[in-house]
Parts: sequence; structure tokens; C-alpha cells
Amino acid sequence: MASTSDVKKEDSPVWQYVPIADYRLPAAPVIQTARNSLSVLQRLFKRDEAETDTLLKQADELRMLPRWQLERIAPALDWKNAAEGLNAQLADWLEQESPEQSIIFLVGPPHSGCVEILTTWTEQQAWQMLKSPSPEQVMAGDGAWLSDQNNQRNWVLPGLEKVYLRHAAGLNLIRRFLDRACSGNLGRGIIGCDSWAWAFIRHVWHGRQPVALALQAFQQTQLVEIFQRMADSADNGPLFFRQSDNGRYVLPPPETSEGPAKMSNFLQLLAAHSRGNVGIAWALWRASLRTEPDVSANEENGKEDRKQLGQTIWVAPWGQLKFPSLPSGSGRDEAFVLHTLLLHNGMPGEFLQQLLPLSPSRTMEMLFRLEGAGLASRHYDDWRVTPLGYPAVRQFLQANGYLVDQF
Repeated sequence: MASTSDVKKEDSPVWQYVPIADYRLPAAPVIQTARNSLSVLQRLFKRDEAETDTLLKQADELRMLPRWQLERIAPALDWKNAAEGLNAQLADWLEQESPEQSIIFLVGPPHSGCVEILTTWTEQQAWQMLKSPSPEQVMAGDGAWLSDQNNQRNWVLPGLEKVYLRHAAGLNLIRRFLDRACSGNLGRGIIGCDSWAWAFIRHVWHGRQPVALALQAFQQTQLVEIFQRMADSADNGPLFFRQSDNGRYVLPPPETSEGPAKMSNFLQLLAAHSRGNVGIAWALWRASLRTEPDVSANEENGKEDRKQLGQTIWVAPWGQLKFPSLPSGSGRDEAFVLHTLLLHNGMPGEFLQQLLPLSPSRTMEMLFRLEGAGLASRHYDDWRVTPLGYPAVRQFLQANGYLVDQF
């Protein structure tokens, strides 16, 4: 990789950005060295805290949190602090009138907030946001889109994965764009790129090596801070997050005179399972939260009592969580669809049909099959791998010899 001397190295407490070479996955909570595979981790998760205390809550005694409560205690991630952390990281580079590197890349895995962080940062700094080409423009190698980027100053392209298609006719535009951008002909810019697209692009484009940063993987301590801030913002009185099978605290409880609280290692397991991806960890966190059936779903009922006395939010242990998995008999066709979705960070079904060596009807059959398994979802016609299903999908593709990202 190119020198990172232009990039400030001071880290923010939670949102830390590092050169890709310095990216580190969270450590799994094991003493002995184990193979880095999902199957090994799952076996370890099921043995979480074998020395369990007195059983507190059976699974059938609890229910999922109502949506209104989820939105209060685990709302959508706010990317403002992440954008401010990125700005601090780039401070020296931004202050230089003619930096050695005119382009900085920000690379991140699916659902980790790369596009959202750059969009927020662009709004904060009043830079120019470049619009990605349409799939039709990519397939046509549309020179007009490339010409539109001439003479831009201080620009951001949040999703490089939308500038190519894995097709014989879909690589020309991105090669030309990267050649011009990394040679300095397009001025100063920041390019965001999904990690799967990055892995593929590095195989098909061999231009000047750019400076590439990544949001450092989240460890247990960072997840504690993120989730605690969310809970505190609910203004709903003290909240006690406890693991339902043994009562251990998942988030540190409010200060009491009872002495040190027994803590669960749930968030350490969560960090390892999500590979430090904060967006996936957040989705799994929401899926793990439970409440007792006799706690009213009415937001106003008992509100004052909860503020004074506090409320317990139960967290399901790993052995009781059900993650999406590949349907029985999954093979080449499912892998083709999933891999292509990840390489492009999602795409419309119409264009997915053009890229795959499958009939259109077979492609749609696979999409609906994966949707039914919780591994893929669609917003209008744009299909993506789901955050809850992503860990299983990544392990499946890696086990079958497909190109995967390094995150």
C-alpha cells in the first residue's frame, strides 16, 4: 500500500480509522487457539458461561420487544460521531494544499455504514457528492458520466461498487475512472467502497496503489459504549440489561451499593460473531432483546413507575438465538446469487439476471428461496444480503472457495 503519511493517525475513542493493513478482527473469547470458522465459534457460543447461575427466565416466558421500545433503546445508528471521527483522521490531509495523495479510499464490509458515514461527512464538510452511474451507463461504458466528473473539487463518491458490473462490458468505466482519479486528474476526492467490491477490483485494476482506510472492527468495549448511549438516550429511567438464563449483566448496571456486578460475555461473543461489524452487531443486538409478557406494550402505561424503579431488558443467551442459515441442499446456484449480491453491495433483480449463468426464472427462484431463509431481502427491486444472514453467507462462500473480503 502507499504511504499513509498524509493521513492523521490519532484515533477517536469509539470510531477509529486505520490503514487496511492494520485492520484487526475481534478476538473470540477462547483460551486455546481455534480455527477461525463460524462452526467453531457457534460451538463455543453454546458453551457460553457453563457455570451458569440460577436460571432466571425460560425462553417461553419472554417475548420480543415491541417495535416502539426497540426504537427507543436500540435506535438506528447515528453516523454523526463516525463522520467526525473520520474528519479527525483526515485532518492533516485536508489541511495540505497539494497532498501527495489526492485520493483517499474508505473501505468497509456490508452494513458497516461506509456509505452513510461518507454521506454524513460530505454534508458536514459541504463537499461535492458525486452521483453513481446507472447500471445501464456502466454496461455502456458511458463516457458522459466520466466527463461529468472533470474539474470537480473536493468531491466524494460514497459507493465505488456501483461503478462496475462483473461482466465483460461492465469493467471499462471503473478502470478509466480509477486511472484518472488516482493520477490526480479529478482533483481531491474521497471514494467509499464495499469490501467485497474492493477485493474484486484489486484483481481487475492494477493502477497506482491508493491510500485506503477502514473503520476499525468494534471490540466488546466499543459495543458497550454504543449500546449504552442508545439506552441512555431513551429517557425511560434506569434500564438493566441482563442475560435471561443466568441474570448476569450484559451492559454495566447503574451504580448501586450491591458491589461489583457479575458480567456476561455476551457482547464479546457478539463482537466475534459479527467480526466487529457495528451494523451487523446492532442488528443482532436488537434481535436478542426480550421483555416479559406482562410488561405492557403501551408506551405511556406505567411510564412514571419505570422511570423511578427501572426496567429489566432480558437478553437471550447465544444458545437460544436463531440465526438465518443456508437452506438444505444449497449449492452452486445459491452461491452464484449471494456472491454477486455481495460483489455489488446489492442490485436490482433485472441486472442480476444479466450477470449470472442462470436463466432469469432460476435467478428469481434463488432470490425468493434466499429471502424465505432470511438471507436476502429487497427494497423495491434492489436485493441485498441481510445483516442477520451475512455471517452465515460469508462462511458459506468462503467454505466453497469463492473470493471473499478481508474483513
